[in-house]
Amino acid sequence: MKNRVFYALLGIALAAPVAAFAGQPDHSQQSGHYEWKSVPQYGPRATGPAQRRVWVPDAAQVASCDCDMMKMSAADCMKEMHSMASPSSASSVG
Repeated sequence: MKNRVFYALLGIALAAPVAAFAGQPDHSQQSGHYEWKSVPQYGPRATGPAQRRVWVPDAAQVASCDCDMMKMSAADCMKEMHSMASPSSASSVG
């Protein structure tokens, strides 16, 4: 009976560290780096800002969009916005 309890506890002790490492993703194929980010702490015994290590990829992923608005410059977009405003709304301000 003592042997069964001993082996059961030994199995649990050896399995616990393996489960902790199973959730970490493999970033060896991707380019990037780890950074420390602040995370909030809640509760009456919060000691201050805590830090968590997070993976940050080097290349930012940008969505590809073929719409006309994305092809024009910011100045052209603002001109278009100002031309949309009606003259009556501009005179009633104030």
